[in-house]
Amino acid sequence: MRAEKQRNTGKQKIVYGLCGMLLMLALLPLLLRPGRQTDIRAEVLFLGDSIIGQYRDETSIPWLVAGQMGVAVVNGDFGGTTMSRQNREGRDAYYWDGLSFSQLAKAVAAQDFGGQQTIRTKNYVTMHFGDIVDELDRLDLSTVQTLVVSYGMNDYTTGSPIRNPDNPEDAYTMEGAMRTGIRVLRQSYPRLRIVFVSPTYCWWFTDKEGSVVDFCENHDFGGGHLEDYVEAQRRVARECGVEFLDLYHGFYPNDKLEDWRLYTEDGIHPNEAGRWKIAETLAAYLLNEQRDLSEYKNCKISE
Repeated sequence: MRAEKQRNTGKQKIVYGLCGMLLMLALLPLLLRPGRQTDIRAEVLFLGDSIIGQYRDETSIPWLVAGQMGVAVVNGDFGGTTMSRQNREGRDAYYWDGLSFSQLAKAVAAQDFGGQQTIRTKNYVTMHFGDIVDELDRLDLSTVQTLVVSYGMNDYTTGSPIRNPDNPEDAYTMEGAMRTGIRVLRQSYPRLRIVFVSPTYCWWFTDKEGSVVDFCENHDFGGGHLEDYVEAQRRVARECGVEFLDLYHGFYPNDKLEDWRLYTEDGIHPNEAGRWKIAETLAAYLLNEQRDLSEYKNCKISE
């Protein structure tokens, strides 16, 4: 009986030992993971979609803003992304939510881009996303003085809800995601200047040949018109005490259908003239706009 008990005890020790070894092996990557290598410094960080971030060369809006302001910038814009989260169905392969504003704001606040580092895609349009995440991960966030946030066009085209009356911080709505992102950023960086930039006016091609266009006022993709999203951003910015630059009203000429050719290449994304126009307006705003940090506050929800 004693011998059998000793054998059982010995087996238990072996099992416990193996479990301990497996646990250590599982935790080893985390234990050995080095700290963030913050060798990039910038005064202005851009987070947003392709309206500002589609181009990444010397004609890009962040590059032009950097030249006009004489500061270093980081272009953290991901084309096709939204202010709000989209994965309501819980799809395992859905990676866009990690690049939405509310999730990127949490990564910036925590200085931890581990979740974004797991996002890799074979889509040729988004192959560069990994390089952007790497750059964000190397950014010394203590050097960032201004955050420029520019989402909304894709929230509009995907028909994302603008608000949830029962939950003002519902990150699956544009207003809720905006409030959530502002709150977490304010907690970690109370002196950070946050500037939201609205989507620009746009036109839609209405046939396969791309020869007929229509004004965006005539298109509702399920959540409202583009102007509704713009006004929602203005409202939340006011409630949360952050800045808002309106590039929708009176920015692009839109009296005639053919006006889309002046500043856009496809009715939505700015051409080189449009990028210059946005960059000049944004740089002038950032350089000249007077702001009072005492106005920054916790979001106050309008009745």
